[in-house]
Amino acid sequence: MSRNRRPAGKSQKAGRRGGRKSLLLIAAVSFLALAGIFAVVALRTGPSPTRAQSGPGAADRGAPSGGRPALSVAPSSYDLGQISQARGIVTVEMAVTNTGDGDLEISEMETTCGCTRASLIVDGKTGPWYGMRGHGDWPTGWSARLRPGQRAALRVQYDPDAHGIYRGPVDRTVFIYSNDPQQTRAAVRLIGTQGP
Repeated sequence: MSRNRRPAGKSQKAGRRGGRKSLLLIAAVSFLALAGIFAVVALRTGPSPTRAQSGPGAADRGAPSGGRPALSVAPSSYDLGQISQARGIVTVEMAVTNTGDGDLEISEMETTCGCTRASLIVDGKTGPWYGMRGHGDWPTGWSARLRPGQRAALRVQYDPDAHGIYRGPVDRTVFIYSNDPQQTRAAVRLIGTQGP
């Protein structure tokens, strides 16, 4: 009888080992399946904004973020008031801000009149002057990048001597070209009345 018990004990041990192997195999397959699901979800939703923008030198790397940029200019219309031709060039500044969650790329600007020119100041660096297309030298190879929440200064100059002796209303526009999908060409208006 003792001979019959030993084979029964061996088969029970073998059964337990086989059960443990099955459980380990099921756990491994389940883990791989969950890892695959997380990988698919991560690919569909993209990286976490905090992870994408964190780390040493993240801003210095200049890598574009994956969100959508949005260009905002304040004020979008500027009243120069009474412009004195005798006092010469009038210079004003407006704030240009990337209010989106992706990098804003500004490629160029232009004005509607040769009497007006504009330049963008980003991180203390002044870009080239842009005026009316076809009037004078045209800057090439320039662009500016604003990270989400970053602000720059739009400097605009109006020259009241550009048209000789002129008296009356002034209405000029500066166009800013960017990768903002809602407005690839943003308009900034300057108004006023020119006198002596």
